Amino acid sequence: MSDQPWLQRLSQFASIAAPSSVAAALLFYFGYVATYARYLYFGVDLTALDLSTTDVVLHGAEALYAPLVGLVVLVLAVHLVVRGLRRALARGDWARTLRAVAVVLVPLGVLLFARGVVGVLWPAVSQDEFPGVTPIALGFGLPLVAIGVWLWRAVHGREDRGPGRVVVACLVLIALLGVFWATNSFAAAYGRGIAETVGARIAEERPAVVVDTEEPLQLSLPGMQERLLPGADDRKFRYRYRGLHVLTEAGGKLLLVTAERNGRSGTIVVPYDGSVRILFVPG
Repeated sequence: MSDQPWLQRLSQFASIAAPSSVAAALLFYFGYVATYARYLYFGVDLTALDLSTTDVVLHGAEALYAPLVGLVVLVLAVHLVVRGLRRALARGDWARTLRAVAVVLVPLGVLLFARGVVGVLWPAVSQDEFPGVTPIALGFGLPLVAIGVWLWRAVHGREDRGPGRVVVACLVLIALLGVFWATNSFAAAYGRGIAETVGARIAEERPAVVVDTEEPLQLSLPGMQERLLPGADDRKFRYRYRGLHVLTEAGGKLLLVTAERNGRSGTIVVPYDGSVRILFVPG
């Protein structure tokens, strides 16, 4: 009996910690996917940024807004549809309509599942599609078939011989995997979309900088101007570079790009310390 309070506390802690840990893991994962795609657009590997966990999680929160809203709407719609179907079955005066719905759901589910299989076997199809089409088709095709079969059997008075718990669990798992995969595709597309927006408006939205260095950078990027400072022999910083804009700052480094070619002409990484002199220019 003395262990009962501790068991209750442990149960309460598990009920709180487990969901929060899963949520944090999902935010970090999808944040990593979105951030990776975002900076890969500019040719920067994410490992070079040394971003903090908080930064990655914040990017994950941005990428998850739309999928979470869509998932909530989907769950609510499924709940309302199933509730309406059960009421219609109980009343018994919608048999013809429900039979037609069942006839539509089964081939629709088969077609969706076949489309998902095509997207998996031929990656070129999934690469050019709207983000999430293949995983949604693969994840919801078989559940639609199962719903159609259940509805057909229920209309004909054989609802008690529905699928077992194992089948239902497998169908739910397939749908969840499809949602996870679709969210992964959306996060990558979201990160790339943000990068394209930033690249198109670098000159307007990113601060311009003037960089002075001791040695020449030996780089030739479109839109970047190099100038030897007057009296350079007597100065620590001898070379000046203009036409650069700050992409981001991370890990004690500045990532600089030019406004030419939407920022995709190259990314310069300079240490944010005394080895270079940096002047931020007002817009």
